[in-house]
Amino acid sequence: MIDSIEKYLRQGMELATESLRTDKGVPLNITMPTLGGKQFWRDEFIYAGWRIQYNLYSGHFRLLDPDDKRQAWGTSEDCFSVFEELKIQKKIVRPLHPETDGVHLLVMVHGITRSGDTFQKMKQAFAEEDYEVAAITYPSTRAYIHEHADQLARILSHRNDVKTVSFITHSLGGLVVRQLLANLTFWKAKINIGRLLMVAPPNQGSAIAEWVKQMAFYQLIYGKSGQELVPDFAQKIPTPTCKTAIIAGGRSDGEGYNPLLPGDDDGVVSVEEARLLGCDQVLVLPGLHSSLCDKDTVVAAALNYFRSGKLSTDNDLEV
Repeated sequence: MIDSIEKYLRQGMELATESLRTDKGVPLNITMPTLGGKQFWRDEFIYAGWRIQYNLYSGHFRLLDPDDKRQAWGTSEDCFSVFEELKIQKKIVRPLHPETDGVHLLVMVHGITRSGDTFQKMKQAFAEEDYEVAAITYPSTRAYIHEHADQLARILSHRNDVKTVSFITHSLGGLVVRQLLANLTFWKAKINIGRLLMVAPPNQGSAIAEWVKQMAFYQLIYGKSGQELVPDFAQKIPTPTCKTAIIAGGRSDGEGYNPLLPGDDDGVVSVEEARLLGCDQVLVLPGLHSSLCDKDTVVAAALNYFRSGKLSTDNDLEV
């Protein structure tokens, strides 16, 4: 049933794309606001806040400006064509990072069922530090971790102008970037890898995911990636070789927020689950799993780590 609906959607969109082509060779577009894409869209290209996204069901692409307004739609080629014109017309430029002596792209990767809005405070803070910030949209519940990693690799492969790329992740996003960095892909030959900061990552797998993985409700909501949050899978993803640090949520009281999890935790992921062999920079800060990236202390610690290489805040709780 779903496959049939998807088939008709794709056929209808292909017909609309060709029927509405203008003399310029691209489909007629009415600029309109969007929600920026959540679970039904994935970013395929990013540049200075502009994005080209792919719709999982209709199979068409769209070009969004930094305010998430649609500026073009149709095929990938249509969207790239319009973007190249607008880049010249609007003089779209990306920031140059002084220490990198070029473009330092900071890719932010959200957790399961979340969106790039997870990083609202961090995006602003790091943009002021002259990073080109890209909070990636990806369909976290509708594909496997290796497929999310492949999406990030495609995004990076389009950016011949980037000198260095670093990453900030939340929850599942940490596993996605670990898989990305473990893969042998073309972009690594042309872009230097900077730092990786993981916030509340289930690096050792999630005990909660192990408990509920067979439940129909969990499978429906958390999809394919939800099945890979278990310890047996997460622990097999290779450890990154780049400079890596971890911020875990907890109460630093040995008990945490969730009485069902042993030791300190953020309500979803325990501090021990967040740890990663070979990573000795682990900072425990108070906060619940879903809202950690909004905490001023977490943003401050992230800035300190990228400025100095030391993961710390004024009220240092390093362990």
